[in-house]
Amino acid sequence: MSTRLASLVIDASDPATAAQFWYIMLGGTATPGRDGSHRLVAPDLGGCGLDLLFVPAPRAKTGKNRVHLDLATESPHEYQVLTSLAADVGARAVNVGQGPGVPWTVFRDPEGNEFCILEPGDLYHHTGPLAALVVDAVEPAALAGFWSAATGWPLLHAEMNSAALRAGEDSGPWIEFLRVPEPKRGPNRVRFDVSATEPDDDTARLLDLGARRCDRALADPEGNEFRVLPAPVHT
Repeated sequence: MSTRLASLVIDASDPATAAQFWYIMLGGTATPGRDGSHRLVAPDLGGCGLDLLFVPAPRAKTGKNRVHLDLATESPHEYQVLTSLAADVGARAVNVGQGPGVPWTVFRDPEGNEFCILEPGDLYHHTGPLAALVVDAVEPAALAGFWSAATGWPLLHAEMNSAALRAGEDSGPWIEFLRVPEPKRGPNRVRFDVSATEPDDDTARLLDLGARRCDRALADPEGNEFRVLPAPVHT
């Protein structure tokens, strides 16, 4: 592994307000950047080293995001508390075609980005508050294979309609790839940053794995934009 998952980058018309909302939902520490961004470092996300970076949006949101967050709960009471909290701090419940009786509630955050709060279930025990990062995919198993190589997270599940990665076998959040019929159209408002773990540029390896160059640095085999950040400098 020569790159690792570093951040989930989220476009926002008001990064400070977006970071405050997700601080309430996930905990952690929110810090402003000089470029108008706000970074949420949430230490209780299963030890996976992921943070959330809210950046000024170049355009308004249109259509459903292809990447969204699922939040975990550990009891029916916690589920009721968290869904009520989300509504109290600016989210709104929506129907995106999920149908009746599903074990989750779909919300849009104050920026309009979809996320789900899950009823308690065995699959999401020991994830921390973030159950999963969920990615729409035309070919879930193939896309999961690319992101396993890009992040170093092992591929723990793969079938025709879904695939999943996890940094650890027994703890931490998942990255889930779920089949959708529609290919990606337009730039993503929610996307990944990966960080090099060695000083050498790892772009060539990712291009060999199926990435391509685009306006936002690179795109995965289904066109989802991402950046490769340089390795941290240790002094």
